[in-house]
Amino acid sequence: MFGLRRGWLKLVAGVLSSGILFLGGWLFLHRVNLFPLEEVRFEGLKRVSEAELRQILPVERGTNLFRVNLKEVKRILERHPWVASVEVSRDLPHTLRIYVQEEDPIALVVLSGKLYFVDPRGKVFARAPRKALFDYPVVNVEKPSLLRKEADFLRLMAWVRDKDIYLPCYESFSQIYLGSDRIILYTKEGLRIRFDPEPLDELKADYRRLDRIMTYLYREGLYRKAAAIRLDYPGNTALLAYREEPKR
Repeated sequence: MFGLRRGWLKLVAGVLSSGILFLGGWLFLHRVNLFPLEEVRFEGLKRVSEAELRQILPVERGTNLFRVNLKEVKRILERHPWVASVEVSRDLPHTLRIYVQEEDPIALVVLSGKLYFVDPRGKVFARAPRKALFDYPVVNVEKPSLLRKEADFLRLMAWVRDKDIYLPCYESFSQIYLGSDRIILYTKEGLRIRFDPEPLDELKADYRRLDRIMTYLYREGLYRKAAAIRLDYPGNTALLAYREEPKR
């Protein structure tokens, strides 16, 4: 009985000793500046300038690395409109490493008369200059809530852009109308393409079908004569309308 008690006492003493050593080490690292901050290294930046982020960075050179609040650094940097997420880590002995995931604009949207960037999740994140109209399609919405509700079509646009193998290509997108009962894609050449609001996988299947139709139109020299394509028909069917009846 006494032997068992002595065993438990030794175990408790060992745990307490380890805890005290850990606490002592933690206090030592936080109070004695053996690891002063000498460099902040940013990674992942493309659109955002490093100078912009350094201006809002809540740490100073010489600060003890172990006294840098990593969560606070993350929280403040993620306030920047072009920053989607941030990962912060200490790279001993003297470096703070910050990986930035930037926002990925897929289109523009006009809200209250102002132009904004919107990402594939339907998140409106930053004001856009008018010159952005040359690089991004414009989304018109029946109501702003549809940006989130019908975000699968925005994800489809990103999929088409990133795959870069389907027709029409992302660069030919001009405008998109997001409605509660229909989605219409307008190309820069004036072709109108109608989709049903559907989950992403079904939209991808529709787009592959659209690619086959577009390939046919180009092969037969009919693309310029095509006015509209409707992919909202049941089954694996589509309606193709021409501006003028093609000659046979």
